[in-house]
Amino acid sequence: MKRRTYVSTIGSSIAALSLAGCSGSDGGDGDGGDGTSESTPTPEPTYEVDQEAPARLKLLSVNGPKEVAFGDTIEGDVTAVNVGGEPISGNATIEFVHSESANTEPQTVTVNADGLASGEEVSHSYRVDAEYAGAWAFEPSSDFYTVDDTVTSTVSVLPKRGSTGETIELASGVQATVSDMSYEQMIAYELPSGERALGDNTVHAIRETVSDNILLILSVTFENGTGEAKTVSKDDFVVPESSFVSESAAGRDGTNAAGENINPGQTYSGHLIYAVPKAKIDNLAFGINLAEGSAVADIEIPLQSPGGFPEFELANIDVPPEDVTGDEAIVEMEVENVGDSAGMFKSIFEFKTPEEPGILAGYSADTWYIDSDGPYTQRIPAGETRTIELVTEPDADRRWDYRTTPFGAEWTFEAVE
Repeated sequence: MKRRTYVSTIGSSIAALSLAGCSGSDGGDGDGGDGTSESTPTPEPTYEVDQEAPARLKLLSVNGPKEVAFGDTIEGDVTAVNVGGEPISGNATIEFVHSESANTEPQTVTVNADGLASGEEVSHSYRVDAEYAGAWAFEPSSDFYTVDDTVTSTVSVLPKRGSTGETIELASGVQATVSDMSYEQMIAYELPSGERALGDNTVHAIRETVSDNILLILSVTFENGTGEAKTVSKDDFVVPESSFVSESAAGRDGTNAAGENINPGQTYSGHLIYAVPKAKIDNLAFGINLAEGSAVADIEIPLQSPGGFPEFELANIDVPPEDVTGDEAIVEMEVENVGDSAGMFKSIFEFKTPEEPGILAGYSADTWYIDSDGPYTQRIPAGETRTIELVTEPDADRRWDYRTTPFGAEWTFEAVE
């Protein structure tokens, strides 16, 4: 991992007292009698000088803020002392390390301790940048013989607040804009060519959530203004306590954006889809992660909470009789939205036959195939019912098994001439 010296020291002084940070009371008697909470001062660092020992540099304090906002500059003081009997030879370094990711580059603070005499202290101001959100830590190098027990050197960097419609540059240099969002109980997505299909037909599968989850669908536009092709990575984004859904969102303008290759100068609009717990919707945020290998969001976009969720039930289904004559078999499925919000219902129908196919047939016995005419889609308002109709033309003189997704309703009929 490449390490860079990001900050050189601004100044130094021989201090009679160390600049160790403390959280002691700034007024009052500290007993809580005036309505203020009692506080306990942080112990001052201590040390003993061993005149018989070689030069030994001890870190006494790293003083600075414990919490800052993403993008801020962190300023503070570092104090060290020579507890040995000989002068210090050379300077010492402290690295400011992003604890959430081993792939980010540390920033280095240099303590000009060269020539520091026995028993003398040196204090330096430092400036480092809060480049990524999450936990950061100051890690002394082996230049320090020891570190005082009172040293607390962690900094919490809070994420920046973003908004929908705002264009944000990802770590790759690609510009991303979240333009819209919606919550759905299910999505339909294309299966790979030939999978559970007859011939070259394109078929769709249905992804639905369990009862305590809902699908969050984010519409995102990506613009590649860099000089090379870039791939959209799902690791650039995080929705806490959710799971990423890899399937494409069919029937919308675009597909799942993750994995999409975007050439230089190209703009692409697609979707990022997550299964999220309904109980977490009110405080949900979409996070953009700029640090490679970190799951901590550097920028958080609060997401609008819906007024409710769709929830579909099968109210009734009319299926063909056991013997179907003619060229068509018709199924009518009544679907009711018993939820408290409108939603897009999607369904597919699957079929199989237990009989061996003829020499020219394109299917195998007892294999469920997806009807290529789907998905069947209806937007259903809360409290209302809609009818989904399937019209199929089965081969004659053969028994057929059909089923629905969702709901799993099954029926059997035989097409006769």
